[in-house]
Amino acid sequence: MIYPMNEARDYLLERAEEYHIAVKWAHLSPITPPGSSFEYRSVVMNLDWHRPSEIIFQLAHEISHVIHGDKGDVYYYHACYTGKESVEYKANVGAVKLLIPFYCQDTDIQCVNSANFMQAFHVPHYLSSVVSEEIKKYYAK
Repeated sequence: MIYPMNEARDYLLERAEEYHIAVKWAHLSPITPPGSSFEYRSVVMNLDWHRPSEIIFQLAHEISHVIHGDKGDVYYYHACYTGKESVEYKANVGAVKLLIPFYCQDTDIQCVNSANFMQAFHVPHYLSSVVSEEIKKYYAK
């Protein structure tokens, strides 16, 4: 299933608003990653990112940093995976948790596929078990 990225973006912007997080969009160098600040409850997204298909997961990731109160200005979206205790891993898990309700809404469990979710939102492969578990949790409600 193909997901309209504008709908996914709007969904995440609504979540950001619920958490009182400002999202700013800027034209930056294509290699400048997005960033976030818990102190200022804000996220800055790069409209010119060189891999536009990653922007939705990036937005969810940065929102997750602010929701979880990650201190300091965070701009390590592409930091190396350093284990389940790293701030980046936790932000990626938070991003999955933010996106699962959008992906699953109005969809029968038989039609949901974790691989499709990961492909649609460019979720790193090491999060496959997290995606599967979060989908199960969503439908267990």
